[in-house]
Amino acid sequence: MKMRKSHILAKSTPTLTQSGLLAVLLQHQRHKVIQLAERRAHRSQLRAAFSSAFTWLLARVRGVGGTLPRHS
Repeated sequence: MKMRKSHILAKSTPTLTQSGLLAVLLQHQRHKVIQLAERRAHRSQLRAAFSSAFTWLLARVRGVGGTLPRHS
């Protein structure tokens, strides 16, 4: 009887690309960047709206528009 050599193939560890982990990490990072940009844009819009409303209110209180009666 011949002796058979059992060849054990060493299993190589999958690379980041093969495991899909890199894709997941990049997708997560992309999502975070988009979220941050959306938050910044929203804050900017809120600031602009507040500034506009505040300017309008100040103008009315000072009587520029003539809509509110001034008390002396």
